[in-house]
Amino acid sequence: MKLNKNAVMVWAIILFITLSLAVMTSGAFTVAQAKKSSSHHRTSKSNKPGAFEPGTTGGGFAVQPPPGTEPLTPPTDNNSAAALAISHRLTITSVNASKTQAKLGTPCLPPLSKFILPLKEARFTVIKQCLTVTGRVVWTHYFNNDGDANFNIILDPPYKNMLGPGSYSKVFASKYPGGPAMHMEVVCQAPVTSKSKENVGACDGYNGPNFKPILPQIGQHVMVTGRYLIEMPEMPGGITELHPVYGIKILP
Repeated sequence: MKLNKNAVMVWAIILFITLSLAVMTSGAFTVAQAKKSSSHHRTSKSNKPGAFEPGTTGGGFAVQPPPGTEPLTPPTDNNSAAALAISHRLTITSVNASKTQAKLGTPCLPPLSKFILPLKEARFTVIKQCLTVTGRVVWTHYFNNDGDANFNIILDPPYKNMLGPGSYSKVFASKYPGGPAMHMEVVCQAPVTSKSKENVGACDGYNGPNFKPILPQIGQHVMVTGRYLIEMPEMPGGITELHPVYGIKILP
């Protein structure tokens, strides 16, 4: 009888230990599953602020596009937040053009700006008063009804990041063949025939340079000095210009 009691006790202990191990194993599995589920849940919610998303730097901040390829903004005022933000970026990327002007000592002629009437001037966000760039001519129009001589140049590598977002747009491509380029405005080189309030009388008393003998042709490599600005109302994203042009030199 005593032996039977001992046997029962042993079997009871074995059963207790077995049940305890089963409960512990089940609990560990449940915790692991909960952690896995929680991790999956957090990953699937990647659109929450601070989550990592493909194509981003993490923290919910999108990777910045290359200079000149920002999303296009609608045509807007020259002093809008969009215009000022783009202008700030272009101030930085135009440092090589400023150094070129300083190194070569190319002349700056700010008085030429007085031949742009206030109504037209209000369209511009001036980035720098004087700098120099080089590039190849891809488009010309001599002359506009406002008296200006216009041409576009594909910028050489040291200045390639100086274009506004609008210069990469389909709108720009449809108006100016030749690819993304900087727009040049040489003021008062022909009679003003426009009847617009922006232009009538703009060139009265013009006493600036006569650039007609050296206006470049398509394919020529040129150096141009002028006032650097972005014109936001021209087209979505704004286009960058040298306006007015202070000097032109045909390069080999």
